[in-house]
Amino acid sequence: MGYELTAEQLEWQAVAREFASRKLTPAKHWLEGEDFWKNAKMLSEHGFLGITLPEEYGGMNLDLFSAMLIIEELCKVCPTSGRMVYHTGPGIANFINHLGTPEQKSKYLPKIAAGKYYVALGMSEPDAGSAATDLKTTAVESGDYYKLNGSKIFVSEGHLADAFVVYARFGNSGKPSDIGAILVERGTPGFSVGVAEENMSGEYQTALYFDEALVPKENVLVTKNAFKALMGVYNGVRLGYAAQTLGIAQAAFDRTCQYVKERRQFGKEICEFQGVQWMIADMYLQLEAARTLLYKAAAEVLDSAIDKTSVSIAKVYVAEAAKKITDDCLQLHGGYGFSREYPLEWYYRCVRAASIAGGTVQVHKTMLAAAVLERKFDQRK
Repeated sequence: MGYELTAEQLEWQAVAREFASRKLTPAKHWLEGEDFWKNAKMLSEHGFLGITLPEEYGGMNLDLFSAMLIIEELCKVCPTSGRMVYHTGPGIANFINHLGTPEQKSKYLPKIAAGKYYVALGMSEPDAGSAATDLKTTAVESGDYYKLNGSKIFVSEGHLADAFVVYARFGNSGKPSDIGAILVERGTPGFSVGVAEENMSGEYQTALYFDEALVPKENVLVTKNAFKALMGVYNGVRLGYAAQTLGIAQAAFDRTCQYVKERRQFGKEICEFQGVQWMIADMYLQLEAARTLLYKAAAEVLDSAIDKTSVSIAKVYVAEAAKKITDDCLQLHGGYGFSREYPLEWYYRCVRAASIAGGTVQVHKTMLAAAVLERKFDQRK
């Protein structure tokens, strides 16, 4: 099936677009520290945090498709805002919303929707990146607690987070069926957050360390035989990440269209050159195709569970299109595009991560080939 925006979805898209143009400051970097929390408070006051969470927990109970539209619009102006909306709704908060107990939802979701609490995801490990099922962090039952041992890496905004959804092994069979997830709060005995390290996009990531960390049993989201459920939620996370990437690529394109109509060389605006016209046309085609694939994947959630093949198609195409679009936008800006006084080089650095995070494009292409050929390709053989 394809997609068609409903009247309500069109209204939310328009509301987000108007809000972004009126309230958000065009950004050239991620917001940090005090600015991060001020932005969270402002977004919450205008009803943009927890948008997919139930109303009883302070959310708007919107569908995933509507959330994608809002995230894309906000990211066109301020990527930090779009990502914050994603994290507190269809992103990391969704693990609690879909897998958590009523007590966990009551404890965490209202604070998240109010912009007063931030939850990050601890999934990747030094030897378990694309091979996510190779993770070694263990959760062993110990009275009223679970003892966690192991480590995580590449935890986005871990230095700002109050708690973490941590993937861990709740059994010792070595199979994916052992993998579950548990909520670990900052300050838990035996748990520490590593030094924040800046990556290529200017975003900060941390490592997490568990040394006999004692986590109460009531913090368990899911234990054994839950990896499929965890990845089902994670597919929604992937779509949210793709929506952010698409919004940033659109911002680069919009800025470039304006620039080529103003920049003069050889006595005329550079948009008058056919080579520039073809580059603009190619970028426009890529944006439209990327948006169609993303919206199609989001629309299918309205009918049933998220289709992982549609998610992989959208994830791969958006990632690769955004990388090419921002690269061409930077090229058309010439030396100004390469300068940090302008946001083009930052847009490029931001979208570059989309080819890696949420499963590399190569991993997703292998999954797509398996779907097309109706075979399972075991990388370990």
